[in-house]
Amino acid sequence: MVRIFVPLFFLLAHLAVFAQQKPQLVLVISVDQFRYDYLTRFGDQFGARGFNLFFNHGASFVNAQFDHSGTTTGPGHAVILSGSHPAVNGIIANDWFDVQRNQTVYCVEDEGVQILGVQGEEGRSPKNFIGMTVGDVLKLSNAGQAKVIAVSLKDRAAILLGGKLADAAYWLVDSSFVSSTYYFDKLPKWVQKFNAARKVNSNFGKVWDRLLPASAYARQGADDAPGEEADDGMGTTFPHRINGGQKKITEEFFEAFRKSPFSSEVLADFAKEAVVAEKLGQRGVTDLLCISFSANDVVGHDFGPGSHEVMDLTIRTDRILENFFNFIDQKVGLANCTMVLTSDHGVADLPERIKKQNSKIAAVYRVSDDSLMAFAEKVLQQKWSAPQNGQPWILAEEGSNLYLNQSLFAEKGIERTIAEQILKNALGHLPYIHRVYTRTELERGQVQDEIGRKALNSFSPTRSGDIFYQLRPYSIEKEPTGTTHGSPWAYDTHVPMLWYGAAIQPGKYYGAVSIVDIAPTLAVILGVDFPGGLQGRVLENLLKK
Repeated sequence: MVRIFVPLFFLLAHLAVFAQQKPQLVLVISVDQFRYDYLTRFGDQFGARGFNLFFNHGASFVNAQFDHSGTTTGPGHAVILSGSHPAVNGIIANDWFDVQRNQTVYCVEDEGVQILGVQGEEGRSPKNFIGMTVGDVLKLSNAGQAKVIAVSLKDRAAILLGGKLADAAYWLVDSSFVSSTYYFDKLPKWVQKFNAARKVNSNFGKVWDRLLPASAYARQGADDAPGEEADDGMGTTFPHRINGGQKKITEEFFEAFRKSPFSSEVLADFAKEAVVAEKLGQRGVTDLLCISFSANDVVGHDFGPGSHEVMDLTIRTDRILENFFNFIDQKVGLANCTMVLTSDHGVADLPERIKKQNSKIAAVYRVSDDSLMAFAEKVLQQKWSAPQNGQPWILAEEGSNLYLNQSLFAEKGIERTIAEQILKNALGHLPYIHRVYTRTELERGQVQDEIGRKALNSFSPTRSGDIFYQLRPYSIEKEPTGTTHGSPWAYDTHVPMLWYGAAIQPGKYYGAVSIVDIAPTLAVILGVDFPGGLQGRVLENLLKK
């Protein structure tokens, strides 16, 4: 994709214009694991002011995509408001391997802070994120007067949307919304009060059934499709009782609750409390509220995009959004808001569902990352035998990266680049592998096509492995059931980009745009500086002249 940057005179002119029209509240909404085609497949069932608020009164982009390869939750949320790819912001995956410390690193882990609201949880913060977000530069623009708050069921979603200078990021652990001492010393009273109400626990034993008549879901095929995952006592067909398969509240219930529409309802209620308690958009200064709905991701992993469950949750998400927008209209006024709705990634179809259409279809695989790593280890052992000290040649596999045991190669006097090439050749012959890139190739920028460019956008010299591989289309690293994401293919990269607000030129836009374009466009609307590390462009046609 060719990146076209807007001339300076255009930016200066719009900065001056929008400085007089700043919204009171900016809402950035991410619906986790939400493919663009859900909007078209299920749009006939949407209400008037959910997704259709954007379609009827705002702007929609039909070809918005992520431009990196590792399409998972951490990287996707880090991109949205930083305007930078993982190669720049450092969030290359949900997890990566630190060769120096010989351990896996979680993208928002931080041993230097503590969790507030529950005991026994590891610290979380944006420590590993490099750069800043729109929220950060908004706070810098007015000496911190703006409030920036991010909420989600997932810690990484809230933290990476909020950025470095956020006033707060909140996420759900069991039945409580929590935060960390990175933001403050104790939870605000309104959060403590919300948790004391035990809204999560009140959903124990609740039944999730279809919102519409069963006949409306025929477009999705059978309810019980091959390859769906049944766990946490939910089964694979409607209705689903949310109790974790237990007679009392246990960890299984909390897991079942997260993969139900009721968790999105509770999250929306929590966001409403944030608006009221923090007076967001009601203080004469622009505030930013980020919301990431996580249930769609968990449901999609278990049941797949062709399921009745995904269709029903999408329709229910539309209703939840409509209710939330009506609330915002009452408290702030939609005329005083700018809103962006997108997603962090899509998802692949269940391999079994594809093969059910035609059993002769080939090149659709379920791949075990453990077996792939074992294969790679065996390749190196065949070349140099198994080390006598019991050490492996390969230390870890994380996010499609293989990390070589560099100290062992140094000890044996073997050049790492030799191992890289051997593994590239061997892995490249596996039927489910599309491309293999070595660290040397990515460090030198030796990529030759669009897919290679996406691999480069996911590469960090200090965090990536020595081998990076991409699976062929419709092959997934998930077994024995369910589905996943994390590829450079359209079903994982093609997501919604919907806009609403006074500065927005309504309409449907067909040109190719990138999710990194959200941040600079928002910055222009707000009249603030661009986040450092920015790689996106201002969506000029979107803005009213």
